[in-house]
Amino acid sequence: MNVKLKAVSVGALFFLGFQSLNAQQGKRDSIPDEKQIEEVVVVGYKSATKSTAVTSTAKIGSESINNRPNTNVLNIAQGQLAGVNIVTGTGQPGATPSITVRGKGSLLGNNEPLYVIDGFPGGSESFRNINPNDIESMEVLKDASALSQFGNRGANGVVVIRTKRAKYNQGVSFGYSTQFGVSTLQQHRYNLANSRELLTLEKRLGRGKGAGLTDAQISENTVDTDWLDYFFQASTLQSHDFSVSAGSENLNNYTSIGYLDQQGLLSTTGMKRFSLRNNLNGKSKDNKFNFSVGTALSLTRNTQASSLNSGGVNQNLALGAMKSAPYISPNDYVSGAQLATNPILLNTPLFLIDKERTFKSSTDEARIDVMTEASYKILPSLTGRVRANMTFRNLNDNVWQHPDAFNSILFAAAGQEFRGFETLANSRVFSFNNLAQLEYNKSFGEHKIGVAGAFEFNNNMLQSSSQTQNGLNTRTWVPGTGTGYIVSTNDLYLPNVSARQSRHNLFSYFANADYDYKGKYGLVANVRRDASSRFARENAWGTFWSVGGRWNVSKEAFMENVTWVNDLKIRGSIGTQGNERVQPGIFDALNPQRYLNTFAVTGGPAYGTGLGYNINLGFSGLRWEVTENLNIGTDFELFSRRLRGQFDVYRKTSKDIFYPFPQSALLGQTSLNKNTEIDVENAGLELNLAVDIIKNAERDMTLTLRGNGAVNRERVFNIFENPLITGSTVQDYSANGSLWQAPYVYKYLGVNPNNGNLLFESADGTPTENPTDADLKPLKYNFRNPRYVGGFGFDFDYKGIFINSTFNYVAGLYRYDYDLSGYYNPNDVGQFNVSKDLLNAWTPTNTNTDIPSNTASNRNFEQRSDRFLVDSSYLRLRNLQIGYRIPADVLKGTFVKSLMVMVQGENLYTWSKWRGFDAESNRAADQYGYPTPRIFTLGIDVKF
Repeated sequence: MNVKLKAVSVGALFFLGFQSLNAQQGKRDSIPDEKQIEEVVVVGYKSATKSTAVTSTAKIGSESINNRPNTNVLNIAQGQLAGVNIVTGTGQPGATPSITVRGKGSLLGNNEPLYVIDGFPGGSESFRNINPNDIESMEVLKDASALSQFGNRGANGVVVIRTKRAKYNQGVSFGYSTQFGVSTLQQHRYNLANSRELLTLEKRLGRGKGAGLTDAQISENTVDTDWLDYFFQASTLQSHDFSVSAGSENLNNYTSIGYLDQQGLLSTTGMKRFSLRNNLNGKSKDNKFNFSVGTALSLTRNTQASSLNSGGVNQNLALGAMKSAPYISPNDYVSGAQLATNPILLNTPLFLIDKERTFKSSTDEARIDVMTEASYKILPSLTGRVRANMTFRNLNDNVWQHPDAFNSILFAAAGQEFRGFETLANSRVFSFNNLAQLEYNKSFGEHKIGVAGAFEFNNNMLQSSSQTQNGLNTRTWVPGTGTGYIVSTNDLYLPNVSARQSRHNLFSYFANADYDYKGKYGLVANVRRDASSRFARENAWGTFWSVGGRWNVSKEAFMENVTWVNDLKIRGSIGTQGNERVQPGIFDALNPQRYLNTFAVTGGPAYGTGLGYNINLGFSGLRWEVTENLNIGTDFELFSRRLRGQFDVYRKTSKDIFYPFPQSALLGQTSLNKNTEIDVENAGLELNLAVDIIKNAERDMTLTLRGNGAVNRERVFNIFENPLITGSTVQDYSANGSLWQAPYVYKYLGVNPNNGNLLFESADGTPTENPTDADLKPLKYNFRNPRYVGGFGFDFDYKGIFINSTFNYVAGLYRYDYDLSGYYNPNDVGQFNVSKDLLNAWTPTNTNTDIPSNTASNRNFEQRSDRFLVDSSYLRLRNLQIGYRIPADVLKGTFVKSLMVMVQGENLYTWSKWRGFDAESNRAADQYGYPTPRIFTLGIDVKF
């Protein structure tokens, strides 16, 4: 299936790579075998053939990315990349998921991988603006040999995106795809009470509206509002993408235009995006000069819900959906002024109906990316390359609250005639990347060597400003126009103004060398020296390195008669990478830098009647966090390539971890954020497999099963206090050689049948109603890193009919379900809705139950227990796609080259112990959040 490339330059591989990345991964071969070339993979700042690469990567191609109903392409990759955990914490359209590659290394700093789009390094915010249908491939680099080339940014892995290109010598080709879909709320298993059940419970406890009703009056109640259905409504999605590509002998061009409109489940949320991309590639007739220019423009409007995952009965719409009493009717809402006369908690849904109508938050983002690269073959073996990339983002935020809103009236100051507010904020982010590189590639008989040296400069700048106007005139105010602002000397109406500037620079030198002998053995070495403006001058520089090797076992003479082995390669690498972001964001820890001491005048008296200083001590020796990576793996293709896979064993250890270190209070603060002796180790196994169960060309039928899985073990060492117990009420337990911050809790046993109190396990294993600190125990898993992640699925194709599925799973992870805790809280009866399970609570006549007495005397121990600490492992049917490709003979004689129709579903079903709407989350605890939706779409893809 593969054809060996005897002689090809790195520059040629770069351009060929866009057409050949998925030569073996496509669902169906559309090109005769003899014309396919070997798969090209990313190994850092350049590409290599799969057989010569020493790196560990995980990759998916366009066939797994395009035509999926997600505003963010990262969501599409869930369950498809071995060792990569992708988690979405909210269902808001346009939200950015978090990605963890082989566990989290930093404790307070950045754990996000580096994202590289067409050679331009950036952040995860890029994916809100990129059209998934423009992507050719996504590849995650995981081992030292590839990561060390990225030096200061490679500690958490690298996600490499390549967008689509046209081909040379191709005719004009057009493409159009469209999708229309509907999003609905996932189901929960909280067993919520209806109106009559809630009123009955209120009557039993003597609280709320039900306390004064008879059984007959309760049975006559007719109002039973489904507040989940009221606030979380089915929403629509539509997208349209048009592309054109063409190529001559020395020039090719790909252009696409896309439009996406996705409404959120909450009516105040949604996202609209317009995108334009152009990729131009060219070369000279003698192939010595190659160039590419990529331009991407996007305009995005994102409307958001505020105050999610928190309390706020007058702020969080999700709280109104989940906790409102069903015997309250939406028809009870009149106005904010009416609510302000009786602001009781029972009116929570009415408060939030008012907010839904009187509050809005939106962000308009204009973004332009320009990516350029040029290479020239100075000598037959020497190539020079330059790359210059730029991103400019302009974000305009508009947040307003109507003067007649309930919240405006509730929080109005005494004598305040004009209420409401409007905030206008603007942020401008400019990023620049410049690379200059020389490459030398030479063959000496059966020997091949390659040497490259480069320098790189990265600059990021942020300017932001914000103005909040307090007091709006309802007669003249129009949102976003600046009209209706109250001009007065009264301090109540003075605007709040703020501004910020930050700048971040990275400067790097690096070199790499690779050697190949007979295509059987290979060695690769990298060294990189980086400087960051985040640190003081004396600590700015860091040096990172790696060494990797491979053995192509299948090319040995003793393997010639082993016909069932097509390819077998053993590889390994060791090296270091740096993490200069000791706090997560690019612009965090810059104003001021954390190596400086800062002083601020306090607003009140200190040590007497005078003003004093608020002192924040910096750590003068602030430096890089360093990650050491070791990886050993194998790639294999067996049984006429019908079984393909990779297996890896790895260990990565992060050192010089940034964390608060205790110090004497005499210095003005009890801890100092500094590099410590703490080491965080993540070690594990990864397996990726694909097998062709059916591959029958005569019957035009294929069936491929695919799956990947990873197990990761996290341990910490050199903790300054062993064990280290943190937190006040809810505590975490860390010990050398064990997990970082495992939950430290009482084990909940159930209900005491004698009195209805809660029972917990004591240190000696016996039940107790009154546990002490000695009874606290650390649990097996923590909140940071799941022990197991992976996914599996199948691809079936028969005479143009295709069915594809993807499942993903996460196991070995705890989270607090505070929604469940609220539904089981009898103190909420009379104000909010609860679970009907409380009707089965212990009473002297109902002792055989697992629900404690609604008047249990020891409920205060519950919050330190594991009663609502849930194993949030899950298995999810992430995507199911069914479609039909119209046969070519049917389209013959028309202008249509291919036509495909498909239906698909996202997040169709989840198996989990988690009883809430969504087992998937990037938080340690969930309460009143925005679940990810279930999405059904119909799509059409046509090429002509």
